[in-house]
Amino acid sequence: MLLDGIIALVVGLLLLVSGKRLFWLAAALVAFLFGWQLFGNLLGPGLSVVIAIIMGVIFAWLAVKFIRMAAYFVCFLAGAVALPFLVGIFGVDMSWFLLALIGGAIGLIVVAVAFDWGLILLTTWAGASAITFAAQKWISLDGTLGTVIFLVLMVLGIFWQASSRK
Repeated sequence: MLLDGIIALVVGLLLLVSGKRLFWLAAALVAFLFGWQLFGNLLGPGLSVVIAIIMGVIFAWLAVKFIRMAAYFVCFLAGAVALPFLVGIFGVDMSWFLLALIGGAIGLIVVAVAFDWGLILLTTWAGASAITFAAQKWISLDGTLGTVIFLVLMVLGIFWQASSRK
């Protein structure tokens, strides 16, 4: 449990501040989170981390070679990772797979409408979700406090990434 929170915190912070500027890192981190979340319950913590790392390396390479195509995949994965985290704050018990599909579709739509801002929004969304998840591992958060933490992190991440745009 403690390791889950530490991993989520570190990955979330990196996503929150690096996002579009270091897209290859954001791609690796989002793929890592997705793989870790997808395989965590199926394969156990050790093997899921190994698979998540492999997925992260593959997506980092894709982001360097095929940035536009990778952006769509990464934004789909960012939405797929973030929506289940976010909905979980409110105690909603829905299928993780269904929430991941809905979140992924939202991610695709956002990046298709506004590419640069879509990357910023979705990497901060995934980062804020991961940090809020980490906070839930250490302290008891109700829906309201979790939402406030999430929204504050989103705003800070968006401002940070927007201010570093060229």
